[in-house]
Amino acid sequence: MMPLFFISNQPFSGKSSMCVGVGKAFAEKGLKVGYMKPVGTLPTRVSGIITDEDAQYISNILDVKEKLEDICPVVVTRQFIMEGLRDQNFSMGFIDSIDKAYKRIQKDKDIMILEGAKSIEDGYFLGISAKKICEKLDARAVLVIKYDSEIVDQVLYAKELLNDYLTGIIINWIPGNQIDFLEELIIPYLEKNKIEIFGHITSDRMLSSVSVREMAELLNGQIICAEDKVDELVETFMVGAMGQEQALKFFRRKTNKAVITGGDRADVQLAALETPTKCLILTGNFQPSTVVLGRAEELGVPMILVNFDTLTAVEKVGEIIGHVRFHEIKKINKIVDVVREYINIDRLLEISKK
Repeated sequence: MMPLFFISNQPFSGKSSMCVGVGKAFAEKGLKVGYMKPVGTLPTRVSGIITDEDAQYISNILDVKEKLEDICPVVVTRQFIMEGLRDQNFSMGFIDSIDKAYKRIQKDKDIMILEGAKSIEDGYFLGISAKKICEKLDARAVLVIKYDSEIVDQVLYAKELLNDYLTGIIINWIPGNQIDFLEELIIPYLEKNKIEIFGHITSDRMLSSVSVREMAELLNGQIICAEDKVDELVETFMVGAMGQEQALKFFRRKTNKAVITGGDRADVQLAALETPTKCLILTGNFQPSTVVLGRAEELGVPMILVNFDTLTAVEKVGEIIGHVRFHEIKKINKIVDVVREYINIDRLLEISKK
């Protein structure tokens, strides 16, 4: 058995989602699936143990029972980076720790799924880059890459870096207007260069959405009503800076949205509440009127109070949408459906058995 090592060339490419979807698909085939993230980059503390946030979450989803210390044997913290820069011998045992943890986990498994760090280069100076891990564990790397105008260069670079350890790619987040170009030109070119494509997936608003709760956390905002609706998913956002009549027509254009407007703009807030809106983001730290607050509570639309001005809030929300993790059950179910439909699971299984 050769482990499948899901890596990416940049954060938020969908690598963690692929681990979940592919792992679930293998489990549906009756296979006993093992999972580990050799190098963690999202430190969190669980029961007194420093581990990786995604590793802990995914291991729960895939029902992996091993110790967190083995599931994520190396967690790169700021302290680790500082020590590694001071002392080149500091990280000498890291790759062996990863190897020992892998051997403990894989003992009774039919297939092993490994998840890479944020990018191919992460951990390079500590001797635990994606290539070093492939060499040590004889893993087969699957590059999960977000569609980009420079995708061909990025894939060829990864191939040159990883050599024969790169077994193929999954192309993610493809805009609908780029599908024909991808299928007619890019994929044939990559295949001629001996790059296997295990699947390609178009952009999905639901998968790039963010829960109201997570949006409030990332904006450091305060939810002031309808707290039972904070797990609703926001797919897009609109800015309210016009009169009430214009706002009503404007807000009807989109559903599943967050509306960003000044906390003192009761007219815009009421207009937004009369259209399909998941939450209101009120800027300037202005408390809404009791009329607006009552209407939002009645309709079950959370309002998030933030300290930012409207322009800053727009910039921050723009960064959040499409750059969030998948820690919502609705998303997980969708991910599994997408993998079943678009990823060649049988081919991945075949490669792991070579």
